[in-house]
Amino acid sequence: MDAPKLNALRQEIDAIDSDLHGLIRRRAALVGEISAAKPDGGLSLRPGREARIMRKRLATHDGSFPVAAVYRMWREMMSAFALMQTPALKVAVCRPADQPGYWDLARDHFGCQVPMLGFESPAQVLAEVRAHPTTIGVVPAPIDSDTAPWWPLLGGGDPTLPNVVARLPFLVMPNARARGISALVLARIEPEDSGEDRGLVSIESPQGFSRDRLSTAVARAGLPPYASAMDRVTAGVHHYLLELPGVIVDADPRLRGLEQALALARGSVAAIGAYAVPATARA
Repeated sequence: MDAPKLNALRQEIDAIDSDLHGLIRRRAALVGEISAAKPDGGLSLRPGREARIMRKRLATHDGSFPVAAVYRMWREMMSAFALMQTPALKVAVCRPADQPGYWDLARDHFGCQVPMLGFESPAQVLAEVRAHPTTIGVVPAPIDSDTAPWWPLLGGGDPTLPNVVARLPFLVMPNARARGISALVLARIEPEDSGEDRGLVSIESPQGFSRDRLSTAVARAGLPPYASAMDRVTAGVHHYLLELPGVIVDADPRLRGLEQALALARGSVAAIGAYAVPATARA
């Protein structure tokens, strides 16, 4: 290709760069207008909307430009715009010394602008989120081998307790050090419907239940069949974590129906959040 043609192509790229930068500035201006119209304080975070945006970008992308790069660009923008609306925004990350990958998960999702704080345990992260309404928490996703599960702590009913609002990674990065691990995001906001979600329901009971008993009670309450169930016993109390399709909030009358179906005289049922199904987990 001759030099004049190369120069013309480079000039076209420069023009596109200017257009892209202009659109980003325009988007920032619109975010500023939205922020000015909202009450001061609180957490400007829309996990469900963000998931819908990313699914649309991933579904409509084509060409040779890497889809993971598209995802990273949009995640950086959305996190930076969230920080514009909530200047006190921070992310508290559970990153034990032997598990540095959780820091990577948080950074890949929340970008390079939002301040991040490291903690050794999920309980420390939860305390930080409870103390600061504009702090988001990132904790390891529950697994069967947990010896000190954090999720039973979310069912207490205190107004400072956060909800699960997202699952990480939403899209696995090609060079991620955090491969094979998952995290949940905690925030003091209500979970938001993204169109394809999983709700988390915690059950606390002085007596244990079989899987058949749980399945029967869930059906009797009018809830959809659970995709997974986890149980732990701490200090003689049985704790169950059910993952069901959709977004389920604590005011859902079906949860009271579940309490009745299980005959929980001294136990409780609580919705502890929901998350958008990650792109890597779609059927």
